[in-house]
Amino acid sequence: VKENIDDATAIITGSGYSAPAIFTGKDGWKQLCEQPNVDLVYICTDWMSHADIAVYAMQCGKHVATEVPAATTVADCWRLVDTAETTQRHCIMLENCCYDEFELCAINMVQQGVLGEIIHAEGSYLHDLRERIATNDNGERKWSNWQIEFMNSHNGNPYPTHGLGPIALAMGIHRGDRMKSLVSLSSHSVSSNSVSGVEFSGTMNSALITTEKNKTILIQCCMTLPRPYSRSYMISGTKGYVQKYPVHSMSFAPDSDNIFIGEQCDSIIGRHRHPFVEKYAKRGKELCGKRWIDFAMDERLIYCLRNGLPLDMDVYDAAEWSSMGELTRISIENGSKPVRIPDFTRGEWNKIDGLTHYFAE
Repeated sequence: VKENIDDATAIITGSGYSAPAIFTGKDGWKQLCEQPNVDLVYICTDWMSHADIAVYAMQCGKHVATEVPAATTVADCWRLVDTAETTQRHCIMLENCCYDEFELCAINMVQQGVLGEIIHAEGSYLHDLRERIATNDNGERKWSNWQIEFMNSHNGNPYPTHGLGPIALAMGIHRGDRMKSLVSLSSHSVSSNSVSGVEFSGTMNSALITTEKNKTILIQCCMTLPRPYSRSYMISGTKGYVQKYPVHSMSFAPDSDNIFIGEQCDSIIGRHRHPFVEKYAKRGKELCGKRWIDFAMDERLIYCLRNGLPLDMDVYDAAEWSSMGELTRISIENGSKPVRIPDFTRGEWNKIDGLTHYFAE
């Protein structure tokens, strides 16, 4: 979309940099991937094209960073894993919620043993997006209104990673445990649920995931009903509990009825603040305001690539979390029967003990 390209170019030149090379047309993205001076391909296109671009970019020798979800089918999730392993290129899904302050604090508390053994977790993406999707960003800023087409043909969880990502990292998924199976169900469609003359399915999806070590995860998604924004985000362990929405709250053994909220909860967050917050929040807020987590995510990606370090999230995360989209649909279409979750690590899920954020010596 020419207007979007012009705006992006103005941002770059306005910051004192040279105008970028621009590639457009049906195969413009392939021409970009083939450029010898490109190290990293950053994918911000429609969901259905993410996997194709990522695979081609890795085959061209580039590292890949793709917006969520990394793929919309299990087959494409396997393509990402197979290609990353074959080419030895990094493939990261840009799940910015993994860099939110509360989620980072919770991960820190889990790693410090404050919450004990994690038994159950809940996450979601509950966001009334009817107006945004229906108006297609005022009708002129997208190639097509692909979101409506995808969401109205998908009876499952079309957007699982915001809720699942931070939980999977905290629970050590493919870092000592793995997601084994899921059961999914959706509410019936609400044909009268419309904005600007566009009809939405109005479906609320819930999926219960069990892990190899018999832990449980509840993931929910709804984008077409009028309700407050929430990612739920709750972690329950043998020593304590933390929850982000609707307000920050925590409780700990032995007095679980003593719930910390408000300033008391903020004080606990301060004591367990993740190093990333101190390192990236100030500069990130100057550049991005409350979306500083996007800056932290990008900064970490560049830092790890420049220093030859493992990324905070890998291609197995991208595949596992994204596969929920098709697997939740398959469960529903088979009467909400359990569906096996593929082991994208091919048996290597317990070779690493927990999440590690790496730093250069």
